[in-house]
Amino acid sequence: MTPTARLPLLFLDVDGPLIPFGASQPYPTYETGPENPGARENPLLARINPQHGPRLTALPCELVRATTWMEDANTWVAPRIGWVAVHHPGPALLHRVEPRQGLRDSDYAVLDSWLRRRAGV
Repeated sequence: MTPTARLPLLFLDVDGPLIPFGASQPYPTYETGPENPGARENPLLARINPQHGPRLTALPCELVRATTWMEDANTWVAPRIGWVAVHHPGPALLHRVEPRQGLRDSDYAVLDSWLRRRAGV
């Protein structure tokens, strides 16, 4: 990829992909450290698997939040997964994540494959 080439954008929602919902059984919860950002304000934040951060940042793309969480995504979600996004024009892949399950290995495989094809990797 040339220095002036731009990476594809990955628009990622919070509800469903990062915070699964709607299943009949309980979801696993994750601690993020002694401060556990936002736990009192929104107990659903405990469903965010911090391992999503490294996996998302390893994809050959730039992450952009596409969520109704607005500024709360910066305040409560970003610290849990190390999320930093820069917005610019670029190719797009629309991929639905099953909200009852959240991001799974198969979702990462689809994203990684598409992004690597776009990047010529």
